[in-house]
Amino acid sequence: MTESVAEISRRYQSYMVELRRKIHSHPELSFEEQGTSTLVQDELNRLGIPFELAGDYGIVATIEGKNPHQMVALRADMDALPIHEDNAHLSYCSKTPGVMHACGHDGHVAMLLGAAQVFQHVKDTMNGTVKLCFQQAEERGGGTAEILKLLAPFPVKSAFAIHLWSEIESGKFSVQAGPRMAAGDNFEIVIQGVGCHGATPHRGVDPIVVASAIVMNVSHLIAREIDPTHAAALTFGKLHSGEAGNVIPDKAVLAGTLRTTDKADQVHLQAALRRVVQSTADAFRARAEVSIKRGGPMLFNEARCSQLAEQTVQELFGTGDLMAFPPLMVSENFGDFLEVYPGLMAFIGVRNESRGACFAHHHPQFNIDEDALYRGAALHVGYALKCFESL
Repeated sequence: MTESVAEISRRYQSYMVELRRKIHSHPELSFEEQGTSTLVQDELNRLGIPFELAGDYGIVATIEGKNPHQMVALRADMDALPIHEDNAHLSYCSKTPGVMHACGHDGHVAMLLGAAQVFQHVKDTMNGTVKLCFQQAEERGGGTAEILKLLAPFPVKSAFAIHLWSEIESGKFSVQAGPRMAAGDNFEIVIQGVGCHGATPHRGVDPIVVASAIVMNVSHLIAREIDPTHAAALTFGKLHSGEAGNVIPDKAVLAGTLRTTDKADQVHLQAALRRVVQSTADAFRARAEVSIKRGGPMLFNEARCSQLAEQTVQELFGTGDLMAFPPLMVSENFGDFLEVYPGLMAFIGVRNESRGACFAHHHPQFNIDEDALYRGAALHVGYALKCFESL
């Protein structure tokens, strides 16, 4: 059956392209995916696939096979990014100023709906039940709790997702085991000083100087407190303070991100960040508060599931399309699923310079080679069928 899945999926290539372009031209930010969710619901209703809402716009749909006692959850995220698209030559360029599908989520939704079409062909012989999970708000760390709550009563054997990736040649697959994406924590530091005139700095406590010292003082943490064989990153992306050049303000705000691939490193660096911020503020007679917001956990592909995915790719498309790809320091909260269920995230390449699909994720000219869509849909279906046979 898995050999024919690729052929069935190819029949729905134009369907997936049309859906992807429709979603791409009408992108919606996290927690605002009403139109995208409505589109998905309309397609599921048309196919006669029952579903429940997971939060405001998330969806969990059910395709029943012969065996209700084993299930696989397949996930696609739906939200876009606050980026103004610079692809005016495309007929399906974003029609919403300042909002763009620059991370491939439009393709993720199209592939999972394409998989739903393929499942309609094989469900009568399918030895299990599939949960199709359309997730809202991934870019802001949301959407997983509502879906996991709906999945909790059921015997889910594995969770699986696909991420289209612009650094991999179009049509190639990476399904290897082990750490694939870093845990991502975002932090904000509010520094309270004492404002004064710029000509009399001795009468104040300059929060800009304190913020600058904090940036420099934390820069040693990874180099001197983390095992050099472990990947980690701590960077700042925001420093805001003051409004006038001759006034020392009373407050400064820093914000940044912490990325780790080891749980112990994550805990240590969170504590170390608080320690260094506090000691630096004390040294300058300032006050500082640190708030750390958990993002996605480390995304770790389980070995057995990765092996099944590898077998699936080989059966669908042959051995030549598999490739190794290094772990990424970006973060995404499908790791929440993998903390509950064994599973994996597969990467499918969408890079094709001849079609202009050569820009990085989150770039205003990001685009994908749509020829990869049917391959992703086939992998969704093939992996689920393989799990029903083997897990």
